[in-house]
Amino acid sequence: MNNIFFRTTILILFIIFSSSVKAEESFSLGVDFGYGFLDIGADETAQSIANTAGSTVTYESDTGSWMGRIYTDLEIANSLYIDIGYFLTGSIDAKYTLSGVTVTEGYSANGVEASLAYKEGDKEGFFLKGGVHSSTVDGNASITISGTTYAANAAASGTGLLFGGGYDFSDGTRIGYTYYSDLGGLSKADLVYIYYGYRF
Repeated sequence: MNNIFFRTTILILFIIFSSSVKAEESFSLGVDFGYGFLDIGADETAQSIANTAGSTVTYESDTGSWMGRIYTDLEIANSLYIDIGYFLTGSIDAKYTLSGVTVTEGYSANGVEASLAYKEGDKEGFFLKGGVHSSTVDGNASITISGTTYAANAAASGTGLLFGGGYDFSDGTRIGYTYYSDLGGLSKADLVYIYYGYRF
């Protein structure tokens, strides 16, 4: 319930900010695209399967996936901005092999975020931000190998903190880094996002 309320609040704020463009110099929309590094807990799932099956399980896991974000920011004071966005990742896969049989499970994540940002300059300069996110990690609740079903890391939703920084260029492009803690409310699911973007 808290997660739904948080997302609804972020959506309302996004609409309000998007409709309150009275001074173009204090408002912008943007798109980021890059790579997100995320540990999906494949080692724990492999160990859980091995414990249940009583046999050795090997695994291979992606370290991350492509990731994109759309956002808006609004200046609320000199050099201070409120940044509201939505992010989405591609599939992050893990392969498990038991007795010669291999299966693949995939996870993806999405969420909304709100943060307070400090910008060195309106058009160009370094920026720093910190805030919160409400996110969901979608995955399989179970994995079936050779007709036997084993528990896996299922979908989860929750909130966490974020912080990041980067540099805005005068031509509207930017590069940056954002760290998301506890993705989907999972204590070990931290996401590192490195990106290139454009502000309109």
